[in-house]
Amino acid sequence: MALAEGRRPQRPGPPGRRPLSAGVLLAAAGLAGCAGPRAAGPRSFFDPAPAPLARAAVTPAREAAPPAPTRILAGPVDTHVAARMPGQSAAARGRLTRAILGEAERARIDPLLVLAVIHVESSFAPGAVSRAGAVGLMQLREPTMRGEVARSGLASGDRRDPVANVRAGVRYLRRMLDAFGDDLELALMAYNAGPERIRRLQLHGALSKRYRAYARRVRAELGRLRARLAAPPAAAPGEGAGPPALASSS
Repeated sequence: MALAEGRRPQRPGPPGRRPLSAGVLLAAAGLAGCAGPRAAGPRSFFDPAPAPLARAAVTPAREAAPPAPTRILAGPVDTHVAARMPGQSAAARGRLTRAILGEAERARIDPLLVLAVIHVESSFAPGAVSRAGAVGLMQLREPTMRGEVARSGLASGDRRDPVANVRAGVRYLRRMLDAFGDDLELALMAYNAGPERIRRLQLHGALSKRYRAYARRVRAELGRLRARLAAPPAAAPGEGAGPPALASSS
């Protein structure tokens, strides 16, 4: 039988099933378009595999130059450590200075804050021991030292080793800042008295002057160090000079 021009023959469908009309097909297509994206769920075997994500280039780790704040403070920190610890050899003081600067950079805090905590805690005496059994420059108790060694895989857990003590102490201070929303006063009180005690007292509105006094002492020393070690350079006539940028202490 001859076909009318411009029309294709329709293939017969399966027996017993009538082909869908064009109107039904258009309505189904419209509903599918309005349904929006499908909710996320387990991918069906018949779903196309997602395109692989492009991987970022990995830069090999290397001893890079420290950022500007640490580089600016390297000399003043070294000079301050030498003045406060004259009994240590130049090599030992250099290792300690590098530990202070490196850990402060890693923890994203001001290296001068580390010096302020050391001053208040031990007055830069590596063998200092408190009545509560805290030891070393940053006055760490044995459980605190063990915890930081386990978390960070530090090479040494010797609290009397100035470098090991500073590495663990700065990381513990960073954890206190994280635990208290970067509130420096609360973090310092938690560093001194323990986070659980400070949380409990804070909950009952009973933070005593004793704990606040410790935080004030550290912040006062931090202010003195900033004024002395990070003073802005003298400005030329007609030029303004601001202080060097410092890593955040909060």
